[in-house]
Amino acid sequence: MNKYDILVVGGGPGGYIAAIRAAQLGAKVALIEKDKVGGTCLNRGCIPTKAILACTNLYDKIRKSENYGITTQGTAIDLAKVIERKDKTVEKIVRGVELLLKKNGIDLIHDTWDGKSDGEKIILATGSYPTQLPGIEFDGKRYFSSDQILDLKEVPDKLTIVGGGVIGIEFAQIFSSLGTEVTVYEALPDILSGVDEDIVANLKRILKRKKVNIITNTPFDPSKTSDKTLICIGRKPNTPGIKVNAKMETDKPGVYAIGDLVSSKQLAHVAFEQGIIAAENAMGGNRTFNYDHVPYGIFTTPEIGGIGLTEKEAREKHGNIKTGKFPYAALGIAQAKGEIEGFIKVVADDSNKLLGIHILGADAVNLLGGAVVAVKNGLTVNQLSGTLQAHPSHPEGLYEAALNVLKKSLHIIN
Repeated sequence: MNKYDILVVGGGPGGYIAAIRAAQLGAKVALIEKDKVGGTCLNRGCIPTKAILACTNLYDKIRKSENYGITTQGTAIDLAKVIERKDKTVEKIVRGVELLLKKNGIDLIHDTWDGKSDGEKIILATGSYPTQLPGIEFDGKRYFSSDQILDLKEVPDKLTIVGGGVIGIEFAQIFSSLGTEVTVYEALPDILSGVDEDIVANLKRILKRKKVNIITNTPFDPSKTSDKTLICIGRKPNTPGIKVNAKMETDKPGVYAIGDLVSSKQLAHVAFEQGIIAAENAMGGNRTFNYDHVPYGIFTTPEIGGIGLTEKEAREKHGNIKTGKFPYAALGIAQAKGEIEGFIKVVADDSNKLLGIHILGADAVNLLGGAVVAVKNGLTVNQLSGTLQAHPSHPEGLYEAALNVLKKSLHIIN
């Protein structure tokens, strides 16, 4: 007889959320995790990189403080202390997740799953690992994975980054702020595949000013550099070949799979939602997951946030569309804070239904929250432009971008 109603394998963002939701629904749950709970996101991805970025962004602001009438002398950054702060931040959140599991009555088992079923239902959430280039081993000295680079305690003079996706560009941001000469190689025609082309073009200009050299349409040739090299060309599932339907069910009855293991978009918030859906369905529910309205955030400076179709995607799918843009430079709050780079773009169809919203600018990821609600719920440009926003604030730019679709902007010429 099975000891548990639900056995969750893997304690990353999808796994621990699935365990908590199942417990909330009355299941007796065990969570098996061979390492620390939180998975890649908490221990080697989202949280540690943002903890480092918080320090490097502050460092950038201090160095530019004379623009604000503040004089500083001898400003320096100690990367070892930055990494120490990152580690403490991660440890604190890990303890918080462990406490959540305990308070929800979940048995946390630190071990490797033996493949045996101790549960009536099983949710697989075993995650992914960094992809290697053929013939190159991650040695943590010359060649680094995105996991290993997080523990580098000395600032390199030069860094080559292989891969111009989100991970590569965020690390380019980090190390350029530290004074490292950064070169990014991307085999595709452009960086940040899937991001609105306007935003990519503007970000590339900003990165160029920061002396980040971006080389596209060019595979990496290790014989042409002896620099430290970060390889971030994607991640592979720890258990390959698993497929699921929209209910997160595998082809084996009572077995579900979620997160990086099966997702076309390897994002923590995708894993969160899939974990909830898998847990509820395992407990008799009938929910489904789709990728139509998955937001994304990229923590460059300025930030990038997006939801829905890009302008190019919208034209390909709908033909005639409408767009509106509003520059950060026309926002009072942006001028006051000295953060005027970027813009907000709204994409709509002929009937004014919102298809996508894309943002490059300060606080873009937080600003995206309102955009997600609007696009996911099928609101129109008219509804978005009829929403009163506080002044001075960044959401005023969202309001103005919607007005610009209708050629009614108040603070720029339409």
